[in-house]
Amino acid sequence: MMNHLWKKLTDIKLPFWVMFMNTFSMAVGFYMMIPLLASYLLHDLLLSVTIVGVISAIRSLSQQGLSAFCGTLADRLGYKRTILVGLLIRTFGFGMFGFVDHVPGLIIACFFSGLGAALFQPASYAYYAALSTPQNRITVYAIREMLSNLGFVVGPVVGALLMGFHFKYVSMTATLIFVFSFFLSLLLLPRIKIEQKPQDARMLPQMKKVLQNRAFRRFMVFTMISWSLVAQLYMAIPFRVNQIAPDANIGLIYSCGAVVMVLLQVPFAKLGQSKMQPFGVLSLATLLLAAGLFTIGMTGSMIGIYAGVIAFMIGQVFLQPMMNTMVSEFAGSGSIASYFGFNSFALSIGAMLGNVGGGYLYDLGTVLGWRALPWICFLLFGLMNIFFMLKEQGRRTDSKTVSV
Repeated sequence: MMNHLWKKLTDIKLPFWVMFMNTFSMAVGFYMMIPLLASYLLHDLLLSVTIVGVISAIRSLSQQGLSAFCGTLADRLGYKRTILVGLLIRTFGFGMFGFVDHVPGLIIACFFSGLGAALFQPASYAYYAALSTPQNRITVYAIREMLSNLGFVVGPVVGALLMGFHFKYVSMTATLIFVFSFFLSLLLLPRIKIEQKPQDARMLPQMKKVLQNRAFRRFMVFTMISWSLVAQLYMAIPFRVNQIAPDANIGLIYSCGAVVMVLLQVPFAKLGQSKMQPFGVLSLATLLLAAGLFTIGMTGSMIGIYAGVIAFMIGQVFLQPMMNTMVSEFAGSGSIASYFGFNSFALSIGAMLGNVGGGYLYDLGTVLGWRALPWICFLLFGLMNIFFMLKEQGRRTDSKTVSV
């Protein structure tokens, strides 16, 4: 058995190892600092909640808002080059956090932190797609998500330890991690032959070409709606736990969910691909997300909260690798990063709608005295999206039958 495992490990090519190491290290660097940033700004720099919200929004806006443009840029410049530029820019942004204590400087740091991710994330996903094959792509993306979730488990622990000294140590350690990723990529990540410019490499025609793909536009709407449910996790749990058990350890709940994702990510993603059609997997994922939120909201105990979180996390286990695999299939070759950039932009809209709409539903339910309102709406919203996704799967199946 050990020989078989060793053979499987040695069969993995060097570029995959580099990308896997990048994914894990960058996740550790991100999660060790960003979750603690708000606490640092509020309690150490004594900024108002409104200012902290604006600063955080600027990072999200620069990351997701520019992702479509940066993805198209990656197809033009090459994936490795764009990854390197993105890593440098995020390194600069993360480093600034440890040395500025005024709002203008913090805004600049947030902007560059988000811009760096907007550059390297679509290029990174495209690089994974270019390295993989249709047969192993779902496994590759599942491993990528597993390592990212492992970083989510490790990062906050490291960050909390360093925070005991000063936030500057958190910032500098995260910066050094991104410096490590930069040199690792620079020295060991090869340019790949698939990095060819599209026939028309101009930015606007290339972006227009992606948007003219009607099937991909429908796909983005489906993933946007499902992602609006994913966005509820960091609102739903604190909101509901505060109603049931205000003294409960929320961090432990998130850690439990992250461990579930790490353990189940690869086997469940492969299982979904082998047993179901692509939109069937997305539908199952959406059902688990909606059912998990419904369970969190309708339960009256912490056991029910944990059960809902586990169902929700399993939904993410199915959702993310299949979603990334489908984006690469829509792209084909030549514009992979552009497609990932546009999909990332669609997900950011979903997150915004989820946060704003979810917050409104929570408040409305409280005002009306009908606390079940948001949770029923989430379930119905998810079921509606499932209905249309299954119709889309039927359309794809019919088109394949006709073509045969």
